[in-house]
Amino acid sequence: MAEPISTIRDTKKSPEELEKERLEQMKADIAGLDSGFIEILETVKLLQESGSLEALNSAIKARGDITKTFLNEWRKEPMTNAINNMMISSKLLTDTKPEQTEEMIANLKKAAKKAEESAKNDEIMGMLAMMKTLKDPDVNRALRYGMTFLKEMGQTLK
Repeated sequence: MAEPISTIRDTKKSPEELEKERLEQMKADIAGLDSGFIEILETVKLLQESGSLEALNSAIKARGDITKTFLNEWRKEPMTNAINNMMISSKLLTDTKPEQTEEMIANLKKAAKKAEESAKNDEIMGMLAMMKTLKDPDVNRALRYGMTFLKEMGQTLK
């Protein structure tokens, strides 16, 4: 028959034993993930060689000051204007269908190419030739579009 337990033994491990177990576990983990660990070591080595590691450590230590400076700059009027303008511009982009934008860009490219070809022509266009071009339906349509656009813009400037 078994002998009754008369003493209680402490099974807590000593700090040295815990450290040894942790080191063994780390060794096993490193051996299992050797390529990832080696890549991390190489990255740290490259950061150290380039001086970036020191800069990164300094930035982490000064994170409070950096955050404060960043937020102070963020609150200034030019930055808030830029953010507001980006939001308004994004609204314009979300209201416009992609097909319209694509067609408009294609037309702008085509018009710019034709204008560039025309600019290479050294022929002087006189007043009479300009008056004749006003009768061209395409030129007239573009002028009407431009004039209407300018009129509407002028009305908003009142």
